Amino acid sequence: MTMMRMVTLQAAFALLLLLTGCLNGSRSETIIIPGAEEDRMNGEAGQTFQVKTIYRLPAAEMKTGQLLGWSGPKTVIGLFLDTMPSQALNAQVRRFSPPYDQAQPLHGINANTDSYELSPDGKLLSGYTKDRHGIALQVVSLADGKTKKISPPNSEPWGLRSRAMKWSGNSRYVSFLTSGSAKGQTNVCVYDTKAGTTKVYPLTGLEDGHYFEGVTLSDDAGGILVETGDTIALGVRSGTGYRMQYDHPAASEGTAWVNNDQFVFLGTDGTLFEYDGRNGVLSVLLEKVGSFRLSPDRQVIAYTQNEKDTIFAGKLQGNNILFRNTVYQGILPLRMDWSPGNDALLIDGRKQYPRSAVQSETAAAAPAEDYVPFIIQFQ
Repeated sequence: MTMMRMVTLQAAFALLLLLTGCLNGSRSETIIIPGAEEDRMNGEAGQTFQVKTIYRLPAAEMKTGQLLGWSGPKTVIGLFLDTMPSQALNAQVRRFSPPYDQAQPLHGINANTDSYELSPDGKLLSGYTKDRHGIALQVVSLADGKTKKISPPNSEPWGLRSRAMKWSGNSRYVSFLTSGSAKGQTNVCVYDTKAGTTKVYPLTGLEDGHYFEGVTLSDDAGGILVETGDTIALGVRSGTGYRMQYDHPAASEGTAWVNNDQFVFLGTDGTLFEYDGRNGVLSVLLEKVGSFRLSPDRQVIAYTQNEKDTIFAGKLQGNNILFRNTVYQGILPLRMDWSPGNDALLIDGRKQYPRSAVQSETAAAAPAEDYVPFIIQFQ
């Protein structure tokens, strides 16, 4: 690996990074930019991501629900509103298996389809529901359809402050943000699926006034990533709670843990960064990125460039993305998900049209045929 040029914040990036975040106080960063020799775009030494087959999923079914991700090496699941709901159940979990042209009903649940998240291992669903205390956490097992509701530990209503629940990378922790008892206090609520316990941790150093996208725990629960919609903030365990340590302007829904100390995120200008909490080093991985998705094992990455309608795949190695290949063009992906073995990529997106054609149409919801869910199988 060639040496990388290091440029301090004060020397070259004052205008880029001295932006107001959501933390109080000052912060420091060291920026690492890959040298020109490290920018190996096509991976001549190993063409890792070669498309073998493309499977189309039935787009018409997406009218009443959404895809959630991989439930196994070859199976994908989604959550859909039931067209003939019972009094207690209004949604249905469905599974797609090769060749992915039909959906198999699995379980019926009472759910808001917009709030549910699939665990990285594909075994559990989590989302918000209602009980006698107000809002509760609901965890659904895909193996048997059994549902567990988790109410606040003190039986007091949760004042939600995050849009969605987030899973840790190891599928152990589900986390979200709530209002504390004190004015302006924000808490991190964590359900431990292994221990079967729910704990509430006070969060300090985060400015009040935000309704957050979500909070994601590291695998060891020693760190948290808080997404505000325009900022990513890193927090660390401090006593009985979490303390915010670092923040940076970021795109909405654009962050992921690499390990317990490092995370990647998408800046507001389309720069893909990697931050190391151990030494405060901020590395530039890519530029002009529209969206990205890491694999469950954090070894490979899918991302978009070129007006956001060209999808690339590559290997994440240190501060570099190697063996990058174009795998699809002409789609604006709404979500991308890697299969457990990193040999397939689920893409749910919509067709890209010429700008002139888009401007000539009146604003309206895209027809079903404009949404294109498909799976890319690699060799």
